[in-house]
Amino acid sequence: MIKEFQELLKEKQIDYYIVPTDDDHQSETVGEHFQSRAYLSGFTGSAGTLLVTLDSAYLWTDGRYFIQAAKQLEEGITLMKMAQKGVPTLLEFLAEHVKNDDVIGFDGQTMTCQFVLDLEEKLDVDYKIANVDLMKEFWPDRPAMSCQKAYIYDAKYHGLSAHEKIEIIQEYMKENDCQSHIVSTLDDIAWIFNIRGSDIPQSPTVMAFALITLDQSYLYLQNGTYDLDMVKAYQKENILIKGYHQIYDDVAHLKGRVLLNTNSINYQLFSQIECDIVDGLNPSQAFKAIKNDVEIKNTKNAHIKDGVAMTKFMYWLKTNYGKVPMDEISISDKVASFRQEQDLFTDLSFTTICGWNENAALMHYHATKEDHAMVEGNGFLLIDSGGQYLDGTTDITRTFALGELTPIQKKHFTMVLQGMLALQNAHFLYGATGLNLDILARTPMWQEDIDYQCGTGHGVGHFLNVHEGPHSIRPRPRLQEEECKLEAGMIVTDEPGIYLEGQYGIRIENELLCVDGVENEYGQFMHFDVLTYVPIDLDAIDENLLTYKEKKWLNDYHQAVYENISPYLTDEEKAWLKEYTKAI
Repeated sequence: MIKEFQELLKEKQIDYYIVPTDDDHQSETVGEHFQSRAYLSGFTGSAGTLLVTLDSAYLWTDGRYFIQAAKQLEEGITLMKMAQKGVPTLLEFLAEHVKNDDVIGFDGQTMTCQFVLDLEEKLDVDYKIANVDLMKEFWPDRPAMSCQKAYIYDAKYHGLSAHEKIEIIQEYMKENDCQSHIVSTLDDIAWIFNIRGSDIPQSPTVMAFALITLDQSYLYLQNGTYDLDMVKAYQKENILIKGYHQIYDDVAHLKGRVLLNTNSINYQLFSQIECDIVDGLNPSQAFKAIKNDVEIKNTKNAHIKDGVAMTKFMYWLKTNYGKVPMDEISISDKVASFRQEQDLFTDLSFTTICGWNENAALMHYHATKEDHAMVEGNGFLLIDSGGQYLDGTTDITRTFALGELTPIQKKHFTMVLQGMLALQNAHFLYGATGLNLDILARTPMWQEDIDYQCGTGHGVGHFLNVHEGPHSIRPRPRLQEEECKLEAGMIVTDEPGIYLEGQYGIRIENELLCVDGVENEYGQFMHFDVLTYVPIDLDAIDENLLTYKEKKWLNDYHQAVYENISPYLTDEEKAWLKEYTKAI
């Protein structure tokens, strides 16, 4: 595949061609139409950038996917392990290799504007840019772009009209002397306009652009995704619907100062703008991250339902293991079936990660019909899964002990549990960011010279993307982004882990709600309320390693699990849950 593509580069006289994992909106998860990187490289992970030169090819990806990429990459592609010693970034690599008059090509509609700006700053040679989508001719049976029916999300689940949200954004624009605001990220558009759909796999968003001015708002949608009723409903909120691609013409005529985020707008759209630009995070990022009372009430309900589904699954797994055949696919299907029984369920929130033993060491492993493991014998089963409910989005990981575990396996599981509990029970002063708290989750692993090469926690949307910012919990700052303080109303995951290549993986994940605590002479203290209620497998814990405080944390959590979940279980399930949430 790569050799044939290199022949096309020679024909087009392009020396370097970059293929990101992006759509026109820089979405984290993209539809089949935008899977060009996977099509060319064989690597199916959700993050990575492919660089093809005339005689070589390279794939950059992060620590979640090192093992997976090494297995999947086509011959002739070198794996570039991001953030590892001696491994240059893509920009550094290009700066070292690109010569005068070389041509760097990419599809400007899927290339992030900020990358091109960084390229201009980093390279000190006279290179040329070829803004061209070569996949149009190289991928003959390329799937069409998704164009699913959109709908307006009922205010009873979220509490604010689109008009009210736009007024908040317009006030922000006035404060920053901006006359217009371009929004291209799909979750921001979904939140602002209360619009939902199914154009992105397992994320209820719609392929759309938006333009907000001080007196009018425009929503750019594909034909066939909306009807006259939606047009009329939006007109009442001073919102006009226009054609999806018309945004490229409209931004060329903007006057004054336009607010946009160069990290999330595509290069093609950015290049059309001729007025003054104010670069910054979309204000909706911060606004939607802080859930209001209606959203909090609804998401708590969604998490109880999700807890019921996962607890019923755990009961099924523990009582049937060794009695009926199981594999990673059938188990994933079983998890989904319990969620499908819950009220207001619409979809999974991401493709279930179900990994047995060594497969669980791949952080984002996905079993396929062609390649999956039977679940039998002794070891760890890691399941990271979630649901999209009309009243909230869930994300939970549990690692289950099946059969007999070794002492070191129990030690590793207990270390992960200690890190998860330490972060879940954190008390901190207002002003703290995720960088300040990350060490709480990593300390048990670091004390044994072990680390997990990913962040500890991410924000979660409200019937939206399972990953959302601007806040997160991680050990290192993101480039070009100001660290976001944790605010009351923010939801964040807590998911430390241990991943031993060729052996097993362990992760335990709860969702947490940031809330205000005591305010005194030292300032405003904050802590977390737990949203996720599912037992943690007592069979995998070495109780001797837990302190008195850690045992109390676990016992208190398990008591809350029993109180919240048991009313929705059968008598047999309830008796089982009583045993699996007993105090230790």
